[in-house]
Amino acid sequence: MKRRTSAQKRRRHAGARVGDAGAAFDASVLDTMVGHLTRVVQVRLFQLYYERLRRLRVSPGAFAVLTAIRSNPGVQHGALADALGVHGPNMTKLVDRLVREGWVERRSAANDRRTKGHYLTTTGRAKAEAVLTAGLAHDKRVSSSLSAAERKMLLRLLAKLDRGLAARTR
Repeated sequence: MKRRTSAQKRRRHAGARVGDAGAAFDASVLDTMVGHLTRVVQVRLFQLYYERLRRLRVSPGAFAVLTAIRSNPGVQHGALADALGVHGPNMTKLVDRLVREGWVERRSAANDRRTKGHYLTTTGRAKAEAVLTAGLAHDKRVSSSLSAAERKMLLRLLAKLDRGLAARTR
């Protein structure tokens, strides 16, 4: 009996449809499951993101935070974590890293010095613009197999699914 290598096992579990020696892999049940296909697509999207945007040295999570702060200057930590679906302590680590990079700063709110808002620094604004431009181009490439109407529908359906799941997790 031929043993599978770890790379073959990873391919088999990463949504590959061909097994050893070209044998077909039956994923018919998995392919009917929203959670499974969502995970497979996310893995592929992240692989392509890292291949194409590696030079920018910004993880997908950092991309989301920079873009969110760019669009919402002064956003508070909790609101940022909630909006991005990130656990509070994980958001703290990520924002701390962006502060160390010199891209984000925390400032006290004018009306409540205990409250901190997140802002992009001058360097952070330039980084956010570069990342956003590259990210939008990447998003266009990865969704190029969809028509404009299909892309719009997919975004609408994903947002609807997210709202439904969020309502169940509160």
